[in-house]
Amino acid sequence: MFRRLLIAFLLLIVVAVVAVDRVGEHVAAHVLAGQLQSDEHLQQKPDVSIAGIPFLTQVFGGKYHDVAVTARDFKTSDGVTVTTLKVHLHDAHIPFSKVLSGSVKKVPVARVDGTAYVSFGDLGRYLSGTGVSVRLERAGPHSVSVSGTSSLGGHPIPLNGVATVAVSHSVVSFSLSVTKRLKQLVLSVPLRGLPFRINLTSVTVGGDGITAAGNAKRVTLGGNP
Repeated sequence: MFRRLLIAFLLLIVVAVVAVDRVGEHVAAHVLAGQLQSDEHLQQKPDVSIAGIPFLTQVFGGKYHDVAVTARDFKTSDGVTVTTLKVHLHDAHIPFSKVLSGSVKKVPVARVDGTAYVSFGDLGRYLSGTGVSVRLERAGPHSVSVSGTSSLGGHPIPLNGVATVAVSHSVVSFSLSVTKRLKQLVLSVPLRGLPFRINLTSVTVGGDGITAAGNAKRVTLGGNP
């Protein structure tokens, strides 16, 4: 009888600790979301979750192993709307003493991995502002079919064909062969200046848009880019 009561008591303690741990994670994620919105100049508060159990040991140790952040409809300084930005902050350092005193100003992060998804609709809206009216559809993992017109140079040019998609220095390019006179036209979509200092190095084409992936190392959030 005593053994059963002891086991039940220990289980109750475990459940209570886990419950407190999860509540702590939820509260911390909510606070961190507001801080990240301010520090990274996000138009909307992001969704934040902190992985790892137990969470409280990360709090006391001052190191958060994996913080997942999802931001939506982020507009870059070039006027491109990033439909969805997903980021993982690895080994974010926030000393417990600064959390208690409310004096967290900067957060060093060892590594950042992220993806920027831009829908075909948002791509089309950006390109229309540059004088290019096109419809984009997936043709392959690194190509899109293009149909429309370009008024670049003051003369309408029909655009119909398959464009190769690539990224360099966080600028996505769509390279399309158009006419014998103008052998190739490159449409550029800059995704520079993303939050968390992400530098995009690869891109793939999905059913509804493109996803560019990149990373950054030794980032200090809340500091100067």
